[in-house]
Amino acid sequence: MIIDPDRRVRSALRRLLEASHSNASIVEAGNAASALAESRTKSFDLILVDTLLPDLGGSCELIRHISDDLTTAVIALGVRQDDAASAVSAGARVFVRKTASSEQLLSAVRAASPRTFEPSHQSGPADSHGTEDWSTS
Repeated sequence: MIIDPDRRVRSALRRLLEASHSNASIVEAGNAASALAESRTKSFDLILVDTLLPDLGGSCELIRHISDDLTTAVIALGVRQDDAASAVSAGARVFVRKTASSEQLLSAVRAASPRTFEPSHQSGPADSHGTEDWSTS
């Protein structure tokens, strides 16, 4: 699941994950309330969550709720390095800056959930644009 209030960021992340992980089934949520509702009805191997969600008292509260399931890898995404320690303390496996390259993000995804997100064996946008800033795509 991808949780980010910005539709463009969610779309860019979706395209990146689908291009590099052909077997991925991706759900999007624009806020914490929608994400919680989704997480109560489905299980997820990986959740990417923005650190600046405006609802539910912030992203750390959401991360605490969704990281209770030890089989779910949570990756926190943000622009401020200051949010990293809070996100990891709340239960995120790793913090990735939104200015990271596509390849850096995909490396974090593979490290957080290696058995689930094995790269597909085809070339895709992640191969040719590995240094692009995915957050503004």
